[in-house]
Amino acid sequence: MTRGHKGKWHKGFLILGILVSLLMGLTGCADKKHAPYLTDPKIKAGPPEAFIRPDYFNYHSARLAIMPFRVPAQVWDVSYPITEIFHRLLLEKRPFRSAIRVKEYADDPAEAQEIAKALGADLFLLGEVPYFLDSGTTGRSGVQVELRVVDTKTGQTIWYLSDNILAEPAPMIDLWVTETIPKPSPSIYFLVEALAKRMTAAMQTNLEAAAAQAKSGKTCPPGSGSTCATEN
Repeated sequence: MTRGHKGKWHKGFLILGILVSLLMGLTGCADKKHAPYLTDPKIKAGPPEAFIRPDYFNYHSARLAIMPFRVPAQVWDVSYPITEIFHRLLLEKRPFRSAIRVKEYADDPAEAQEIAKALGADLFLLGEVPYFLDSGTTGRSGVQVELRVVDTKTGQTIWYLSDNILAEPAPMIDLWVTETIPKPSPSIYFLVEALAKRMTAAMQTNLEAAAAQAKSGKTCPPGSGSTCATEN
């Protein structure tokens, strides 16, 4: 091999060594100086759909019976904790004079109405969970809840709200660090708690607005649009 060829090979190995050193140095810096950039878990809420009967306004003095929430058969065991979360928040916000937690399951609204009458409740709450997905903290989770407040005497719905919330782990945005896992998504009951807070707050706000409008003789609260109705 000539001296010229040896020089080229020497330069080639030298450049390769420099590149490897730089690459290792950058990796080390990413591990030590620059923590991987992890975005927060994504929590998405769907637009709620509300229905109000503003002709009922004396709800502050009403006694509410909370029926066990209906849930998908595959996750029957989540009915109790979900019902408890909503019961606790209704006790905290106190939109009604009292909120009774009913332990008996009703097969239909008519049976729930009879149970509420037997308890002396003025209103009863029907809760349903049509969608429930618990993927732990490593996958996508979500829950949808439908609430219906019904007049015990007439069986008419005076307030209705359907809302949902979803969460998924945030992606890890860092090409150098390969062993760090993304931030976990919130637990399913964290999502239920967040959804319950929003829905019970909406219940309180909606019914207060409906009460004010009913007392003033108007039919629907301002801005209610198609979400306000006067028939069941």
